[in-house]
Amino acid sequence: MSEDNVLPANPNSHMIRVIFLLGLVFLFPSVIYARFDPFSVPNNKYGIHVVDPNDIPETSALVNSAGGDWGYVTLVIQEDDRNREKWQSAFNQMRSRHLIPIVRLATHIDGDSWTKPYNGSANDWARFLDSLNWPIENRYVVLFNEPNHANEWGKSIDPEDYAKTLVQYARVLHETSEDFFVLPAGLDVSAASDGRSLDAQTYLSRMLRTEPKLLSLIDGWTSHSYPNPAFSGSPFATGRGSLRSYQWELATLRNLGLNRTLPVFITETGWVHADGVSRIGSNMSPERVAENYRIAASAVWPDSLIVAVTPFVYNYQGLPFDHFSWKKLGSNTFYPQYFTYKDIPKLSGRPVQREKFTLDTSLFPNALVAGSTYTVSSLMKNEGQGIYTERDKEYRIEFVTTPRMPTVTDPIPDMEPGQFGTLTMHVETPNLPGDYPYKVEVVRGEKRILVEEGKITLVPPPSLDLSVQLGWRTENTALNATVLIYDHNTLIHKFQGIEIRNGKGVVTGLRNVVPDSLYRVVVLVPYYLPRQRVIRLGAETTAIRLARMLPLDFDQDGALTFKDAFSAFKLQPNFVRSLFVRP
Repeated sequence: MSEDNVLPANPNSHMIRVIFLLGLVFLFPSVIYARFDPFSVPNNKYGIHVVDPNDIPETSALVNSAGGDWGYVTLVIQEDDRNREKWQSAFNQMRSRHLIPIVRLATHIDGDSWTKPYNGSANDWARFLDSLNWPIENRYVVLFNEPNHANEWGKSIDPEDYAKTLVQYARVLHETSEDFFVLPAGLDVSAASDGRSLDAQTYLSRMLRTEPKLLSLIDGWTSHSYPNPAFSGSPFATGRGSLRSYQWELATLRNLGLNRTLPVFITETGWVHADGVSRIGSNMSPERVAENYRIAASAVWPDSLIVAVTPFVYNYQGLPFDHFSWKKLGSNTFYPQYFTYKDIPKLSGRPVQREKFTLDTSLFPNALVAGSTYTVSSLMKNEGQGIYTERDKEYRIEFVTTPRMPTVTDPIPDMEPGQFGTLTMHVETPNLPGDYPYKVEVVRGEKRILVEEGKITLVPPPSLDLSVQLGWRTENTALNATVLIYDHNTLIHKFQGIEIRNGKGVVTGLRNVVPDSLYRVVVLVPYYLPRQRVIRLGAETTAIRLARMLPLDFDQDGALTFKDAFSAFKLQPNFVRSLFVRP
């Protein structure tokens, strides 16, 4: 059949086919959904696998040693242990100790095997995992464990079922949050097809035959690159069943259709040593195991495809994994591999953390007075993932305006996520009135996190028009009045020598006040009891009428007491009379 007979006659058919193909691209994207590429930032790939979350605080000394920071910890959460308080506490510890969690999901044990996930479990897991505040943006989640073993998947070998489960979980997690970094279960690449397990190559082939889109839905690859046979292989070995098993897995995936680079997470690896509950002389000595780790760190793990290596296992105090344990049984000391691993030079990781800070109230009102100084404050809440600290200038507050306003910010105490601190700023406004756009930002390295932005309108210093009645005098004149202005109980202005003529006085140059805010205004005239009003100061001129001022403060202490009567006898009668009335 010729090509002419295949092509449709419609001249618009080519465009229709292009649109159709573009639709397929959008329907079945081949992208990494996760928040950030772990290779895009400095990364400390060294980590450790833990069984007991109580061991997490100790692991920082191991994986963040020798120049390292933000190493990895692989941990397991079972479906019957989804206690938010427990795991948030664990994540908070990891945050404070700069540890990145790789969470492997697990079901529960039934007899001698792990059950399959129940219907609807993907949604339950997504809700639980999304309820936690993770230490970094990427939420590394491994979907179960070695399902090519029957006792790891409900006593059945069913790659088709696992593939469907993997696709379902990946979609649900990605729909829940773009931060989820979905990883498949690590397979036992050394397992044989013997009825109790299935060859990894066959298992992968059947998985992808069932769900060919699977490779576009995962964000990385999980590998259990153990040095076999018997967890005692040479660190120089290559291929399947060695420390480099991940290379064989990636090659197999490429043959099955993988057309992009998958970052590798070696969540399990390591050698067994002779010591344990009972000594096994055929196993390697702890010293030899330590040397193998040194070789692996120099010859294998520098591979740029590897994001994380978390050997199995930090601490296991009994059967069946006592010979993997890095911590000695019944002791707080460690086998030599611990110290060798600790001495491996490491990078200072800089994973991306979400940063968010919110204010309880706005820092700035709409208008301020030019040429003034202010102290503004508000409670600030850390709603991000990082721990706010001003030590070593890790975080700082910046007040950005055009033109610049001189600002001093008081220190803020360390704030873990969910905690509050008081943000207090001392600001000096320019003398030129006008509109000043501003931003308040938290700065961490090159990242700037907006806290508040707006516009401050600077107005000229406002004034007060006073209406004063001095006793019952027809001539209301006083040449040396004093006007006090209080913000609550804080004196912010004292104007002396104010002239009052015909009951009128003017106070100008009211700086350091906030227009449209309440202030207490007190007027003092010698020999008269003080008068005060609480008023709302306007942006220009505010008129204030005071109650009649009574000439009863003869001792000029600002209050009416018995001493005023004695002081009055010391004054000339005509002078006293003139305070009340003047013809």
